[in-house]
Amino acid sequence: MAGQQFQYDDSGNTFFYFLTSFVGLIVIPATYYLWPRDQHAEQIRLKNIRNVYGRCLWYRLRLLKPQQNIIPTVKKIVLLAGWALFLFLAYKVSKTDREYQEYNPYEVLHLDPGASVSEIKKQYRALSLKYHPDKGGDEVMFMRIAKAYAALTDEESRKNWEEFGNPDGPQATSFGIALPAWIVDQKNSILVLLVYGLAFMVILPVVVGSWWYRSIRYSGDQILIRTTQIYTYFVYKTRNMDMKRLIMVLAGASEFDPQYNKEATSRPADNIQIPQLIREIGGINLKKNEPPLTCPYSLKARVLLLTHLARMKVPEVLEEDQQFILKKSPALLQEMINVICQLIIMARSREEREFRAPSLGSLENCMKLSQMTVQGLQQFKSPLLQLPHIEEDNLRRVSNHKKYKIKSIQDLVSLKGSDRRNLLHFLEDKKYDEVMAVLGSFPYVTMDIKPQVLDDEDSNNITVGSLVTVLVTLTRQTMA
Repeated sequence: MAGQQFQYDDSGNTFFYFLTSFVGLIVIPATYYLWPRDQHAEQIRLKNIRNVYGRCLWYRLRLLKPQQNIIPTVKKIVLLAGWALFLFLAYKVSKTDREYQEYNPYEVLHLDPGASVSEIKKQYRALSLKYHPDKGGDEVMFMRIAKAYAALTDEESRKNWEEFGNPDGPQATSFGIALPAWIVDQKNSILVLLVYGLAFMVILPVVVGSWWYRSIRYSGDQILIRTTQIYTYFVYKTRNMDMKRLIMVLAGASEFDPQYNKEATSRPADNIQIPQLIREIGGINLKKNEPPLTCPYSLKARVLLLTHLARMKVPEVLEEDQQFILKKSPALLQEMINVICQLIIMARSREEREFRAPSLGSLENCMKLSQMTVQGLQQFKSPLLQLPHIEEDNLRRVSNHKKYKIKSIQDLVSLKGSDRRNLLHFLEDKKYDEVMAVLGSFPYVTMDIKPQVLDDEDSNNITVGSLVTVLVTLTRQTMA
């Protein structure tokens, strides 16, 4: 039985194929996802949407001239170096000749398969005269010709070649490894062992440990598990949550706690500025001892949320913290909605009377708070305040007009152009154009409902006991 033989790539040619594929799998997707965006193009885009978002805090922060950051430059250098290496390896591969060729004595002697013995001898004499070393020929080629001649004229060699594919009989099974031979060289054993230990005993455990530590701290929606536990406890504790209680529970998320989230910040100035904002807002309950809802980080998040809804000016130092809280709020409210829905399902699936389900009012308030956070409005405030240049002092001119009854954005859009301009006569032309630009960017959703009975000859014929499928199609456009 033939043995086994492992062959390393002594010349390093096949190793280039492996290395080229490996580098290409890293460089191509990394360039697509990590190549820095053109900052100049971003500034042009911001200028084009100035009429719509010019008064937004988000716009003013994005419009600021970006600070010099070395990270995009480093990314470009690393990616360009990766592409240079990839192109170099591709060039080396293109210049590499295929070393392995299947042995065929007929091809060596330039004969067709099945040639007669006389044709083989005649061709051998002609080639041996041409490649004989004593006459200046190629010795290696002469040895191949002699071996091919022996394989086709000697009975045993011919039998071995036909049966085993080699004139010398069965050979050891050869496995090629696309790694250079110096890897298994005894001189380099210490270096290879160090690299192996670093990769598999240091880097790999650190990467796996980091992934595992993050996976046990976060849910599938990238919300801290501790936040979900806090929401579950307080939602079950308070079945009917009004808006104040809901904001209080929302602010208790661990995402706002610097102890559990490095992005959250706590400054010494908070001890002075937060109490000042509390006095300006008024009506904040500070007496109940309900950790973590009464912790300093939770109180700060609650105050900044309330100032955002009341459209109050906060100190410049707290603007960044307020933006951080507002970015996290939609995802946290969605997590609270998920918690309420799960508790309702659990309560209905159990027959225990002690397990109380949250009320639908709590679920509705969560949805309302999500809308209020995006709009920056308190509950029961006029939606017209979302428009630029429409403030509390001139809102009455619009909502209490004798001729036009305007209570919503839709009412304002439905007016004729001349009537709308007449209603907003207190605005200058430039400000009026800004209002129209923002008004035109508002979403306009239409709903198409189609009930039908599937797997029926007449799908539109609905009778008693029919299994009706309702297809709801939402089409989102703009007010423009």
